[in-house]
Amino acid sequence: MSRGVSDLTSARWDDDDALLTELRAALDVPAVPEHVVAAAKAAYTWRTIDEELAFAVLVYDSSLDDSALVRGEGPRTLLFEGDQLSVEIEVTEQSVIGQLIPPGPGRITLTNPAGPVAETDADEVGCFVLPRPGRGAVRLICRCGEDALCTPWLPL
Repeated sequence: MSRGVSDLTSARWDDDDALLTELRAALDVPAVPEHVVAAAKAAYTWRTIDEELAFAVLVYDSSLDDSALVRGEGPRTLLFEGDQLSVEIEVTEQSVIGQLIPPGPGRITLTNPAGPVAETDADEVGCFVLPRPGRGAVRLICRCGEDALCTPWLPL
């Protein structure tokens, strides 16, 4: 059925009250669920995280060692270096064990693409333990005093 010009100028639109009622109905949207608002706020908080952190470079991965090919499976050791801060970690079946270099207290956050998975404090010599997450990409965000470091994404 085709609509002509006369349909657009019909009596239906001649009534301002009816027009305003339809406009209100079009603009009346249901409230956003609280979990959606919380997720949006969390995502917004992370928007500048890459600018705030120095990125670390992976300088050692035991899974790439020739000796690892002979030894077989075992804990995986990785060393990430940044300008002011570095972190060495060992990934086991149950946990991620690490140490900040130079040694010192700090805050360690393990994240996946959806956000933080686990957090812990490093002790006075920089040691920390985090639970190992399930499979997927993760990275560490390490803060020690004024220094901060973010590792590249690491597949587990």
